[in-house]
Amino acid sequence: MRVASERTATNGTAKRARQRAILQLVRTRTIRTQEELVNALAGRHLDVTQATVSRDIRELGLLRVPAEGGVRYAQTGAEVDERVARQRLHNALSEHTQGIEFIDLLGVLHAQPGSASLVAAAIDQARFDELAGSIAGDDTVLLIARSRPAAQRLLARLRTIWAQT
Repeated sequence: MRVASERTATNGTAKRARQRAILQLVRTRTIRTQEELVNALAGRHLDVTQATVSRDIRELGLLRVPAEGGVRYAQTGAEVDERVARQRLHNALSEHTQGIEFIDLLGVLHAQPGSASLVAAAIDQARFDELAGSIAGDDTVLLIARSRPAAQRLLARLRTIWAQT
């Protein structure tokens, strides 16, 4: 048993170090593919497989966002200040949203193909009190409001932010 718990502690420590390295890499470099991330980690003497990197990306909540020349991985920024979050939301809505509607407590936001997770992350970062949560697919975001009045307020707020120039 002791060997197993030592291995778990070592693996947990290695995982935390690897995930810190991944976050630093995506903040400081343009990482477009999981293969690029595996190679960048190898350059830091962290030997990992693509499957491990894929799990880390999912656990860290990294997103693929549009960038010059294609897409890149980016952190979702839970620590973003309100002004930056609202600007990011405006950009996400204006660049990727095709329509928003609410039916009772549920909102459906139609986005450009492949960009729903980016829009959902921007909405989540805005931390609207009216919003209980969101779920993103490929081109659709499901928004769940806390009440009917909250749904109407959220719809009005999103449309106002979307319409700003």
